[in-house]
Amino acid sequence: MRLLDVFRTATFRTAAILTWAYAVSTLLLFLFIYWQTAVLEIARIDEFLIHEATAIAREDPARIEADVDIRYATDLHRQGFAAVFSPALKPLFGGIVRYPQDLPRDGRVHRVMVVRNATGIGPAEPFRTMARDLPDGRVLVVGRSEELIAALRQQVLRALELGLLPALVCSLGLGIFASRRTLQRLSNINATISRITQGHLRDRLVTTLDGDAFDDLALGMNRMLDEIERLVAEISGVGDDIAHDLRTPLTRVRARLEGARNRGASHEELCATVDQAIADLDQAFALMTALLRIGQIEASARRAGFADVSLTAIAQEVFELYQPVAELNDINLKLTVTPELHVNGDRDLLFEVAANLVDNAVKFTPAGGQVEIAAHRRARGPVLCVHDSGPGIPAEERSAVMQRFHRADRSRNVPGYGLGLSLVNAILRLHVFHLHMADGRPGLVAEVRTWPEAA
Repeated sequence: MRLLDVFRTATFRTAAILTWAYAVSTLLLFLFIYWQTAVLEIARIDEFLIHEATAIAREDPARIEADVDIRYATDLHRQGFAAVFSPALKPLFGGIVRYPQDLPRDGRVHRVMVVRNATGIGPAEPFRTMARDLPDGRVLVVGRSEELIAALRQQVLRALELGLLPALVCSLGLGIFASRRTLQRLSNINATISRITQGHLRDRLVTTLDGDAFDDLALGMNRMLDEIERLVAEISGVGDDIAHDLRTPLTRVRARLEGARNRGASHEELCATVDQAIADLDQAFALMTALLRIGQIEASARRAGFADVSLTAIAQEVFELYQPVAELNDINLKLTVTPELHVNGDRDLLFEVAANLVDNAVKFTPAGGQVEIAAHRRARGPVLCVHDSGPGIPAEERSAVMQRFHRADRSRNVPGYGLGLSLVNAILRLHVFHLHMADGRPGLVAEVRTWPEAA
């Protein structure tokens, strides 16, 4: 990990933007504080000068000189001055000997440059100054230095140096630290992804106890990898399973056709052979159609057609569909439903789920047995239940029967491809439902629960 990579990360750029935003806002805040304080200080000085000049002007003309000398002598910090000039602006007495240039005699406070020494020659300093005429014609000049405002300016600049610069350095340092940490976690994620792309599908992204966005990303990707691993495991064996299940009808087709050719069969025999071959090919086509249908459903291609579906109506229709089949096999088919059970989903697909479960129940229940279809509500949502009195499915095989082409030993002699529950599982995953199987004592209880399995 190079140092330049740190400065290219989004984390560092975000930290830099926030740092500069903080710097600009702090600078504006300090400028506003300084401006407001300076305005208040100038207003205070101006008010003081007006009050001072008014007080001196009210004195007896004979005592003005003594009053000015006293005020000048008591100003130990030499922050202000008072002086009296003749009508021709010649110095008479006071703290300055030269009348300030550009100072109007209007009784208002102005900012002017004033020389404060006995000769009137030297550097001028900024003063808040006002001049007003006295009753005897003389001119009174009072002023106060702007040193406090300059000191305030220095304090603001000093505060900026002591507060803003360390904060900027600290912010950028934290940005670099966070960027290095982010780069390290991204590096670990990329390393894991690289191993996964090389075929190590069991590797997973490492999570921490922080519970941050990276942990959420890692958990989401791990769930995705679990699903990919499951699909790859299914696909790795599905080719052999397809070949095995297709080989039987295709072998029969070939044997019958070859036998008919070698025997020189009659027209009637050839027609019968062709009919049998067509039936075997239809079986192969049905198998491929079922596989394609499972693939389409697993790709979530039908989610856009979801709508409000009555689970009660589906249970009633499946009951009516299979009642004649159950009677033919001497099976008591029973229906127990709660009115107005509704879910969001694809009606045709959910009907297919119910039909597959009832078909399996009727298929494996012996004569004289019973199959019950029930639709009722639980605390978490509606449930569709099919309970049969057949042999059931052992607990250790219940997850395996959900896989494609898997068939329990007791069902080997029953017609089918081993895709029924795989189709049910694919449809339920599309709806974010799940199938729960339990021992019915006797038989099997298969429940379609209309909430996520982890809930």
